[in-house]
Amino acid sequence: MSGWLTRTKQWIGSTLQLPDDLLLDLPRVTWIGSFLLHIENHKGLVKVEKKCISVRVYDGMIEINGDLLHIQSMVADELVIKGDIAQVEYIQQQGGEKK
Repeated sequence: MSGWLTRTKQWIGSTLQLPDDLLLDLPRVTWIGSFLLHIENHKGLVKVEKKCISVRVYDGMIEINGDLLHIQSMVADELVIKGDIAQVEYIQQQGGEKK
């Protein structure tokens, strides 16, 4: 996303008091205890294994490490991961999503 477009979206969001993740397509991650992770605004799965799940997001990737990990549900841009979650890492890439 170009700089002026990002700034314009941020200005609109602040003027209308909308959250940045809504306008800028940023991921929203909710981690509940050590057993459930809810990710909104994802762009798809990269890797699914029992000990590691990688999820593509707008400007990078979210990597979940743990044990007995599995996808509980996945619809459109929402994803729920269950298991013994030990670590969540956000790996940011420059330039955002490649088109």
